[in-house]
Amino acid sequence: MGGTPGTDVRAHPRVDLRHVLSALTPVDDEAWKAFAPLLEPVGWKKDAHLVRPGERVRHAHFLEEGIVRVYHSHGGTEYNKTFFVAGMFPTALTALLTNTPCRLGFQALTPARTLRFPFAAFQDLFVEHRCLETIMRRVLEIEWSNKERHDIRMVTEDATANYLTFRKELPGLEDLVPQYHIASYLGVTPVQLSRIRAKLVGRG
Repeated sequence: MGGTPGTDVRAHPRVDLRHVLSALTPVDDEAWKAFAPLLEPVGWKKDAHLVRPGERVRHAHFLEEGIVRVYHSHGGTEYNKTFFVAGMFPTALTALLTNTPCRLGFQALTPARTLRFPFAAFQDLFVEHRCLETIMRRVLEIEWSNKERHDIRMVTEDATANYLTFRKELPGLEDLVPQYHIASYLGVTPVQLSRIRAKLVGRG
């Protein structure tokens, strides 16, 4: 979640975490002073995994720069579920909240930089700093809403409509990652995606 839908990924500068959090709910100085020491900047090389399928997860991540994909692996094939760009939180929420191994993979598709923080320590701050608890609730609400909207759209719209929505929500991303990743996300083959793009160019 996070970020501004429709912002061109190619021109996205490094995003400030406090600014993103404050867009969810006001973060007072005391809450920020308590939270900031938990933040650890981490650089990720292209293709590096923030989280691998089956791993236990202790940290949440905020993406300052780069692109991260989330995928599910089944029968030796990887299926892309979503993409995160700067200003979003590429975090295995289900694994963190249930204390179970992560069923998804989180992989950097470009060189990336995150601020990671221990999730349990973050939750410990909720008692004294209710704004942080409110942020957590807002993140969950937005994630759930986005997932529901995406899942419904993928089974009710055709591939062309889903591709156009993808371009609107994440403009510029398709120019930065291999097309087979986009095709996997849309549930089509790379050849089918090429045909969709060719038809749209012809319409233009």
